[in-house]
Amino acid sequence: MTINNVLNKNLIEINLIAKTKEEVLEKMADMLYKEGAINSKEDYLNDVFNREKLGTTGVGMSIAIPHGKSNSVKRTAVAIAKLHNPVEWNSLDDNPVRMVFLLAVPKEEDKNHLKLLSKLASMLMDDDFREKLLNAKAKDDILDAVNLRII
Repeated sequence: MTINNVLNKNLIEINLIAKTKEEVLEKMADMLYKEGAINSKEDYLNDVFNREKLGTTGVGMSIAIPHGKSNSVKRTAVAIAKLHNPVEWNSLDDNPVRMVFLLAVPKEEDKNHLKLLSKLASMLMDDDFREKLLNAKAKDDILDAVNLRII
């Protein structure tokens, strides 16, 4: 599976305006719903918020990777948002988040969930890659940075 299978321009927001983690997740779930990746925004968000209760998805370095395995997910997708202002996320490094990768995975596809999460986390460990994303000025900048990477 390549990033092209789970991401497109409609799932990227370069200047998302939100004040809270919950507001960020709601706006990003809207993106997934409008793109047809989920069939119930409410059910999906419930699963994402339940996952957040288990432990923070703020992985540090200004990045959060919230995710939800859910029966409301029709197909695996990733929504990406670069935030207009940093948002508190209770991150592992105690710093606010500037970029969010929201994963949507059908509940029965646990292997895809783990592979996607693992590959994304490993890609984000690369300082140059992360800086390209954090400095992106357009959706194409993000697509170009992640294009054709195998997940």
